[in-house]
Amino acid sequence: MTSWDASVDFLVIGSGAAGMTAALRAHDMGATTMVVEKAVLFGGSTAISGGVVWVPNNPLMAQHGISDSTDAGLQYLETVTAGTSSTERLRAYVETAPRMMSTLAENSHVRFECVKTYPDYFPEVPGGKSGGRSCEPLVFDALQLGAEFGRMRRMPTERLILGGRLSMRAADGHLMLAGGLPATWFMLRALVRYYTNLRARLQGLRNTNVTLGGALAGRLRLSLMDRAVPLWLNTTLRELLTEGGRVTGACVERDGTLLRIQAKKGVLLATGGFDRNAAMRARYQPAPISDAWSAGCESNTGDSVTLATAVGASLDLMDDSWWCPAMLNPLCPSAPVWVMIFEKNLPASIIVNKRGQRFMNEAAPYNDTGKSMLRANTPDAPAIPAYLIFDSTYRRKYPCGPMNPGYAVSDRSLPKGLEGAFFEKADTLDGLARKIGVDPAGLLATANRVKEFAVTGHDLDFHRGDSLQDRYYTVNADGPNPTLGPLAQPPFYAVKVYPGDLGTKGGVRTDPRARVLTEANDPIPGLYAAGNCSAAVMGRTYPGAGATIGPAMTFGFIAAEHAVGGGREGRK
Repeated sequence: MTSWDASVDFLVIGSGAAGMTAALRAHDMGATTMVVEKAVLFGGSTAISGGVVWVPNNPLMAQHGISDSTDAGLQYLETVTAGTSSTERLRAYVETAPRMMSTLAENSHVRFECVKTYPDYFPEVPGGKSGGRSCEPLVFDALQLGAEFGRMRRMPTERLILGGRLSMRAADGHLMLAGGLPATWFMLRALVRYYTNLRARLQGLRNTNVTLGGALAGRLRLSLMDRAVPLWLNTTLRELLTEGGRVTGACVERDGTLLRIQAKKGVLLATGGFDRNAAMRARYQPAPISDAWSAGCESNTGDSVTLATAVGASLDLMDDSWWCPAMLNPLCPSAPVWVMIFEKNLPASIIVNKRGQRFMNEAAPYNDTGKSMLRANTPDAPAIPAYLIFDSTYRRKYPCGPMNPGYAVSDRSLPKGLEGAFFEKADTLDGLARKIGVDPAGLLATANRVKEFAVTGHDLDFHRGDSLQDRYYTVNADGPNPTLGPLAQPPFYAVKVYPGDLGTKGGVRTDPRARVLTEANDPIPGLYAAGNCSAAVMGRTYPGAGATIGPAMTFGFIAAEHAVGGGREGRK
């Protein structure tokens, strides 16, 4: 006989998009549900992400006249995953994700809009699309959360434009990178909205017109609040409890007290990966590696992965991550990692190794550029760290990590100490190379070769700009290839680049119903997983913007339906 401190039908571990989506679906199917969260804030990595979901054949595409189909989505995924994920799981995703979006739109506060021009990351392959599959949450008025807004994880102010006063969507990226009057006008309008939001200003709150991942986390949390679904913060999973080979609940630690929670229909692991567990990363992942290069939450230490193996779970993809080149800012300890989503794609810039040589297409999808850094790093030509090199044309037009564009903030107005800690600067490429310890002859030769490519528009070495994906952030740039531009205007700048990540993608193996599998491929009764604690359905690739959160929400949704529906996916 087991003594329980609490009892529910469906217990969710983790309060990111996967966990909250699953809790909503389970509740709406009639199950008593609880969410427990290790951190003192809810939202997980979702809340500090772009909040985008990648969903083939999603219900918003037709509004923009974009055609798609389940078959096209599956064809694309099978092509880009190249055998690193099962067809059954991929099919479960493309068939369920659109219904997940529609169900949330009809029954909760969760709303998305289609980013119609955001292409898949490999739009030219069979089944690829030039836009529409990536969707972002609508702007959210966080005042609706009341006091709960203070318990939502937020992006550190150091990472936000104008200290967080500017509400910017993914769709606004082109406008900001265009610079000039359009960007200035956009920022002025945003500041007016911020300062005229008197309810927020009088309460001393940060910007409550929340976008990106914060909007998604806020909308999910408000939907749970409407349903009075309990969400316990500062509650750590300590053990998965079993009876007769079935997971029947969990032992958690809440405010220093151990509690046993019964889960009659199932437990869902919906936590982050092991992004910030240095020992696990050293054990499973290629060297050199560091948890300090990850943009994942500090609470993502792989607890659920370890505890799941104790009840028989098998693992996969533990050597892999959602790679993304990263810059480190030692002056901002609360937000030291700046992931490079667009900086690497912009003209008048290159990324080089210690020999001053390029070693990849810098404008390729960030997952691929991160992997390229790991592959290219050798004792003879170290590429970790690599160096982003750019000239004053780039500096004037574009932001780079904590450096706002020069037209808005001159070098003299940058935070004191940023030069030397984040970037180096010199009047010549030769001088810059010597300053950062890069071979001067190699860097000059590389710059001259790229100058030739910029004139012809063809990168003969790495094909930068050949794909529509490469050109997404440079649509307003000049020249025959908008991703290429000569490094011609002094002074010149250098920033160290590391193989960072948005989170790890290895974890417990699951089947198409999100059930956790043993080494023998048998489902562990009562145990489900979704999100970064599970081995990614996307295998070793990254199909498009939102290919992390889209599957997290979808397989959380699937897990809830299977657990609550008694083994049958719900349809109501």
